[in-house]
Amino acid sequence: MQTTTPYALVSAAEQVRGATKRELVAVTRRLERAALDAPPPAVAATLQDVRYLTERTRAVYARLAAAGAPARLHARGLQSWLAPDVEGVALDDDDPLVDEWTVVLPGRSPVVFAATDLGSTDCADDDRGFLYAVSSDPHVVASCGRLLGI
Repeated sequence: MQTTTPYALVSAAEQVRGATKRELVAVTRRLERAALDAPPPAVAATLQDVRYLTERTRAVYARLAAAGAPARLHARGLQSWLAPDVEGVALDDDDPLVDEWTVVLPGRSPVVFAATDLGSTDCADDDRGFLYAVSSDPHVVASCGRLLGI
């Protein structure tokens, strides 16, 4: 189990902001589109729970892997094989990564997005609250990548 998480690393180095899941989906989609245009050497992400692994997300990471960016996805309830070169890592309920949403894109234009769930339960899923930060510091991105096995 992790003792340090990507969110802990990124939030220590960058400004933290609040947003809803709906707003953060737009952020991560922009990052994923940029990665598809110029695939990094590998990608890693945390999705909290397998129920957040949509067919769209699965397809994006399969396309990245097919373009030469092997992917490693982490979530509670995830199976170990998702597609060629897309590895799933199942998280235990007590792993701190189940509270995080992360996208790590190392390479020539390194970036890491890291968010932590605020535990909103009295709202629609898209309105859940998060704190998040983004970093393009190569050292922060590399450290987050190492934490997630890339």
